[in-house]
Amino acid sequence: MIKHLITPDEPFIVDNAKKLESKSLDFALLISGGLGQETRRSIYNILDNLVRALKPGGILFVQGLPFNLPSLGVYLDQRLNFKYWIALESRVRQFTNGLPSVHAGLLMFVKGHHFEINKIRTPHEFCKACGKTVKDWGGKAHLMNPAGAAISDVWKSLDTEDNYTSLSEASFQRILSLVDVNGKEIVGWAGPAGALHTNSTVKQIGENRIQYQPGLFSVIEPQKTASNTDRLDETIPGFNVVLQGDALEILKKYPNDSIDLVFADPPYNLDKSYNVYNDELAGKEYLEWCNQWLAEYIRVLKPTGSLFVLNLPRWSMYHADYLNQRLYFQNWIVWDALSEPRGKLMPAHYSLLFYTKQKEGFTFNYEAIKNIESRVYCLRASCIRNRKLRGENQQEMLSDIWWDIHRIKHRRDRDWHPCQLPEALLKRIILLTTNPNDVVLDALAGTGTTIITAAKLNRRFVGIDIDPFYVELMQKKIQEVQQNGEVLRPSIRRSKTELTKKELQLELRSLARKLGRLPTPQDVETYSQYDLKVYLDVFPTWGKAIKAAKLEIADDQKH
Repeated sequence: MIKHLITPDEPFIVDNAKKLESKSLDFALLISGGLGQETRRSIYNILDNLVRALKPGGILFVQGLPFNLPSLGVYLDQRLNFKYWIALESRVRQFTNGLPSVHAGLLMFVKGHHFEINKIRTPHEFCKACGKTVKDWGGKAHLMNPAGAAISDVWKSLDTEDNYTSLSEASFQRILSLVDVNGKEIVGWAGPAGALHTNSTVKQIGENRIQYQPGLFSVIEPQKTASNTDRLDETIPGFNVVLQGDALEILKKYPNDSIDLVFADPPYNLDKSYNVYNDELAGKEYLEWCNQWLAEYIRVLKPTGSLFVLNLPRWSMYHADYLNQRLYFQNWIVWDALSEPRGKLMPAHYSLLFYTKQKEGFTFNYEAIKNIESRVYCLRASCIRNRKLRGENQQEMLSDIWWDIHRIKHRRDRDWHPCQLPEALLKRIILLTTNPNDVVLDALAGTGTTIITAAKLNRRFVGIDIDPFYVELMQKKIQEVQQNGEVLRPSIRRSKTELTKKELQLELRSLARKLGRLPTPQDVETYSQYDLKVYLDVFPTWGKAIKAAKLEIADDQKH
């Protein structure tokens, strides 16, 4: 239970933070969007004192605008452990000349490595058209918990209030629900008080005038970007090409202001299984490498062009802090793409940074694609087909939270690559920011989703990758697109005797029902109709094998 919640008023927030006892807080919440201009100058002082006041395992939340939060996140990342950038859906605002925004950010950092939060579930949502769950479980409905869906780090549909200059009642109550663990008496701090829309707060502030201000919280001095004198030679490789080699060396061969759209989905530095690239670089080395190709991206980008970078939020904070000093911020787009459910707050937020070389006058075809399918529908192909036949077509506005594009789910659509993107994602980006015959460049092209989509949309392309395997794969795909208009994929047929993951998980669920507990590998050897080796071959860990079995026991039972 919340034993004590300190809520200082805005004029006294700096002094209040200084007076906090060290290691006295279980959690703290700073609403940076609710700070006055004078107090913002002391924001790092406030953060330092909140970090000092947190107990080991304490949690710090920092709310703010997607433009301003990255520099605060970079600062805190040197002092605490980053956990999440939570996206709070808010009322629509037009901050820039890019997409309308509904995204306010909420950083979550932890002091130390161990921390506790509650697992919160919300009722499953059902499609208005077909009645099935809005989330397409892709043959894994047996893993759907009847108690509801665990929340992720993208908080949609809580309300449509202001989460930019303040924090809505629903968002604040959810934070309290997360930290109010096991009936423990906890002490919290939340400020400024006037920015909390809660029944426990009397004073509230009006809506401040918001604008993105370059370098508002920045702690890094602007650096000179690459110039023509840094190029290796004057030989231009041309367009409609797939090139094998080091991205930096090849990029330097392209002249200034020559590309309309630059896109990158860099390795996430998570030790993924790429063929050539080492995806376990130390953080500093990884970011220095990213900044090198970002500098080249900026140099080759046309004045009317756009830059997009997809990454995990932790690394995107650093990318954004770097780009904020060199380009014009348009949007931090939240790609709400839940991969594998894990943890008490499921990671679904992939960040897609959108920057331009000039503040306005860049290519932006919003009117052509501004309407998307309403979230009241599911994304199943059969449902889409049936409701179109009935003329049912409820739509809503495209904003900076993209929840309507799935990750690649089926093996038949995937190449041998750990982070392959769906064509629908690149199609939207390319249609939004380029015109026919414009040039699209991806210097970390992987399996070629960017350049294949560009070719299909009658754009010129430049694809670069260091791995000869992926370069050959891209070249074959381009040939197929030129000959057939599509990449032809063979159907994948399962052997009649091959057991699916679903069948094995349901078998373990049945055993859990009989045993009254989660089955162990020893139980499988004793009771299961299938050999233990089958399970060990199909699942990388035992925890993944017993996912469905967990639904037969209490939700809070530990394994």
